[in-house]
Amino acid sequence: MPSLEQTVADIPEDAPGWGFILFQPRAEGMALAKLVLSAEWPAWSKKQTRAARLVCAECDYDLRDPEDETRLPYDVRLPDQPKKRRPVCGQCCNNGVDEMERLAALAGTSS
Repeated sequence: MPSLEQTVADIPEDAPGWGFILFQPRAEGMALAKLVLSAEWPAWSKKQTRAARLVCAECDYDLRDPEDETRLPYDVRLPDQPKKRRPVCGQCCNNGVDEMERLAALAGTSS
């Protein structure tokens, strides 16, 4: 059986409904992270969406809605859980600016 990594790699880039982009604040600037999801994710219920962590961790806004540019999805991780993805809408995280500044300050103090 092929690995999940290989299976995902075999999915065409232009496959509809597969990609979900998150902005990822970093000390050196903003990065993009692409999540690969089930092809059915646009039709998931709110419960399924919450389980897949595609709602804002702060206000529970459904981040799959690409129409509202003030609520774009950001991956703002908690300082005590830096490896755990935590999606937050742009309104709840100041579009990632506060997190980039926090990370830059940490990077500046550690050198």
